[in-house]
Amino acid sequence: MGQTLDYKFDGDSIHLSGDLVFDAHPQWRQMLRQMPAPRPNSRIRLDMTGLRQLDAAGLGLLLITHDTLKAQGASLTVTAPQGQVRRVLEVSGFAAMVEIES
Repeated sequence: MGQTLDYKFDGDSIHLSGDLVFDAHPQWRQMLRQMPAPRPNSRIRLDMTGLRQLDAAGLGLLLITHDTLKAQGASLTVTAPQGQVRRVLEVSGFAAMVEIES
């Protein structure tokens, strides 16, 4: 198993690159542990410009993150998903739950 996902924090934004798939679970957990606690009523942006692939397991990680942030009084916005990643977000209904910015 190789490194499938990279991330970088930038204020209230997290820039993702690589693949958000089953094998990325350890990197996602590490990212969540390192993420600064969100301020109440803040919006956390996941910049997906560099994300190449999203599978059902990755979608599950996004749902857990959405629910966790909501419980903390923050919200999740997905920015710039492309190609297959955008299609998965739309077909799954995730786009109806979370704001997606082009």
